Amino acid sequence: MQKSFKHLLFIFTSTVALTAQADMLPTQNLHNNSDNTSLSSRVIDKDIQALSDSLFKGNGNALTGLSITETSNNRIVNKETVAAKVHVPADEPGLLDRLNTVASNTVKKFNQSGLASWYGRQFHGRPTASGERFDMNAMTAAHRSLPLNCYIRVTNKSNGKSVVVKVNDRGPFHGNRVLDLSYGAAQAIGLAGSGVGNVTIERVDGPNS
Repeated sequence: MQKSFKHLLFIFTSTVALTAQADMLPTQNLHNNSDNTSLSSRVIDKDIQALSDSLFKGNGNALTGLSITETSNNRIVNKETVAAKVHVPADEPGLLDRLNTVASNTVKKFNQSGLASWYGRQFHGRPTASGERFDMNAMTAAHRSLPLNCYIRVTNKSNGKSVVVKVNDRGPFHGNRVLDLSYGAAQAIGLAGSGVGNVTIERVDGPNS
């Protein structure tokens, strides 16, 4: 199977016209006859570090266009130009910093609904993913992806009771459950008896939120 390559060329303007080109990025072979996705959308997120480095290196400070060329066996098989006009002041953060900010803000607005369960005596005293010892009576929880040591409000949909807990562990890894509460937290919202229940999860700023 032939190997295809793509060149990302960023065109800048300043006092003197400048260009910056990313390193040639080997990617998966593209089946142009069956893939209707635009070339730019398939390429831009392939190597975000190279994208950021190319976008912000050099003395230019205004992005005017992005040219993407796909080659196979030294032959151009596809070319696409994406128009852009973005002024980038020298003191502004790079693309990765901005993407991290967007991701952080998205996590801060986190809301989720699903099944929650609890764990207790069997794991009491064992280390959690955060390094803390698990305390079955503390207000803590295990979540698969939320940042460790963040706080969430968990509400039992069946009775409206809620509790704020700290995420200090990873899990659950059972079926379609989204959260494992400590025994103490499950008891606080009336979930300890049933073992499993439907809850809503909301990211909050701290334990007193």
